[in-house]
Amino acid sequence: MGRPIKSVTIVGGGTSGWIAAAFLSRAMAPALRDGSMKITLIESPKIPIIGVGEATSPALRALFQYLGVNERNFIRDANVAFKLSGYFEGWNVDAAGNPVSWFNPFLASPAIAGRSIGYYYNAFGREAAGGARDFSRLVSSGPALIDHRRGPRHIDDADYHARVPYAYHFDAMEVATQLRDLAKANGVHHILDDVNEVNLDDRGFVSSLTLEKNGDHPIELVIDSTGFAGVVINKALGEPFDQLGHYLPNDRAAVVQIPHEEPLDIEPVSRATALSSGWRFTVPLYNRIGTGYVFSSQFISDDDAVAELKAHIGPRVKGKEPRIIRMRIGKSRRSWVNNCVAIGLSSGFAEPLEATAIHSVDLGVRWLYSHFPDSDFAAPLQNSYNTLVNEFYDEVMDFIVLHFHLNNRTDSEYWRVARQEAPIPDSLKQKLELWRFKMPSPNDLKTEHFFNANNYLTALMSKGFYDCEPPQLHGVAPVEWRQYMGARHAQNEKLTTDLPDHVALLKAIRGETAQQPFGGAFSGAAPAPTPMTFNFKLDK
Repeated sequence: MGRPIKSVTIVGGGTSGWIAAAFLSRAMAPALRDGSMKITLIESPKIPIIGVGEATSPALRALFQYLGVNERNFIRDANVAFKLSGYFEGWNVDAAGNPVSWFNPFLASPAIAGRSIGYYYNAFGREAAGGARDFSRLVSSGPALIDHRRGPRHIDDADYHARVPYAYHFDAMEVATQLRDLAKANGVHHILDDVNEVNLDDRGFVSSLTLEKNGDHPIELVIDSTGFAGVVINKALGEPFDQLGHYLPNDRAAVVQIPHEEPLDIEPVSRATALSSGWRFTVPLYNRIGTGYVFSSQFISDDDAVAELKAHIGPRVKGKEPRIIRMRIGKSRRSWVNNCVAIGLSSGFAEPLEATAIHSVDLGVRWLYSHFPDSDFAAPLQNSYNTLVNEFYDEVMDFIVLHFHLNNRTDSEYWRVARQEAPIPDSLKQKLELWRFKMPSPNDLKTEHFFNANNYLTALMSKGFYDCEPPQLHGVAPVEWRQYMGARHAQNEKLTTDLPDHVALLKAIRGETAQQPFGGAFSGAAPAPTPMTFNFKLDK
């Protein structure tokens, strides 16, 4: 066994760098206190935070609870609004050519009497829905809560307590600032400086960083959080970056911040609306909306994309000029090389469709901690870590590519190519071939690091995959479907009646409707002993 690692250096700030710093400083708190571990984050004062990824997954709540974040104060400081689902608009059309919209809900019922709910819907639900693709509404209370603009919890609920699962929409720049303050309070050393050189030793390990102002900084273990630049993992260590644009050609985003049309009507949902050569995201925060056009430069120019985005937004974008962000779609072949671990965009990125970017950071730093090396940097640790990361990106690619591949739009070359010519991963091809004959189940998936069988089932149903010859299953009875639908309607009525208005809840949490003492977002909250878990079921 080698000697213990005594120093971790994180290169790059932003959301990914400061999540890594905050997590490790929490997990290694005793070692930081007794001086046997030092964590340093080096952040360039010249590189701004991208600040596009403002929508998250429910897993971030578990991370923030583990870190000891005071949720009420965080909601105020980061202008948080709640997110109950993702919403897809116009990626497909119905038989009459009308756009189809559907939810990818956090709260769903995957089974009835131990059988996939998809079989029951195909047997009994289509007729009840009048042929409309209302599957996501039939399996979840989320759409009803969104329609009624309900929040997910009560004002007097404890931090992180959930009547239904939820995520956040937040100001990414403010969150990075708050995480920085938390990590520094935990003992993380912060250096504002630029990295001029990454120096390697005879083994090809990073031995030091030459900083513009502070000179040489020695390295034991370095985390590369330098974003798309991949300064350490790709440029210095030469680890190949596998481009995946042949699967996902969107390589640009035109982004802008706009005011709410009606500040008292904030949807608790992220929207993904199909446009001519990509899609528009709409992420409502408490104080504004973050929006943008994720598009492919193969099919539309930057100028035309900006013009299309402005036309789609309307008057609220007047006087604002969207900025163009170039995205690197793909992943580093290995995210852990020698004594360098890439976390965040330097590890990989598969466009922001399903809010996977921040989740990848959460998983990456947790996996690093569970594989934490000594000075030998044992190959089995690296191999296991890299396998997990590659599984995650394979999983993400499959689910996101499915959205494009199963479109049926005919109004632009972009959508035709996405459906007919763009390749799809072999793993997705095998899934779709299998699912022609059965409903998705957990046994069909190699991993469920982010997406599960119910996510696939909802997408397939909503995109018309089973419209022609849906698979059947013996034993499904109409009485079971009727009982389920009765329970679903009762659940929807109970939740929409019981839960408060979304904006009213946010105002109350922020102290705008009742005076409440506030400290900093990350002050006055004891860290949770372990991350929280979620197990939501339909009320019986």
